[in-house]
Amino acid sequence: MVRQATNTIAESPEQGSFAALMELYENNYIYLRRLVPQLDGKRDAQVSSVDRGPDLHLEVIERCPYTTSLLLTHRFPRARGEEALPDLQVRIYHDARVAEVLMASASPAVPMSSPEPSQTGGTLAWRWAANRFLNRWLLYCLGEGHGFPVDEGEWGEFRPPARRWAV
Repeated sequence: MVRQATNTIAESPEQGSFAALMELYENNYIYLRRLVPQLDGKRDAQVSSVDRGPDLHLEVIERCPYTTSLLLTHRFPRARGEEALPDLQVRIYHDARVAEVLMASASPAVPMSSPEPSQTGGTLAWRWAANRFLNRWLLYCLGEGHGFPVDEGEWGEFRPPARRWAV
């Protein structure tokens, strides 16, 4: 008789759980750093253009010693100005090496049926949906060839590598 092994801690956490959300935050950080390798630069607004898709707009809202908050969006022309979809506010925690969605505009891509995080502190379901969307959108943008290049001659602020704890 073949017996199936039970899950161990080393395996992936259950989708939708708090542990899986933390893993999603880590992956979002990795993808954002691939997209924007230099977040300590002096340019607060950048645009990435590719031939076969809409421009990707990045605007840095706030820079602190351990965090950076930014807006990421595609802008589409409309009869009355531009439409920004999706319109995500993302906070990057450099010391913890994670990135999370703080707020999202009401768009069909990010379900807003649950309360906004600013109203309730963010429910686990809302955070899971919003950050899963960010994860997939970042992969799409990287696959399309989007990226914000590093300024030549500028290395940005030095950050030491993260500590690795041994047990």
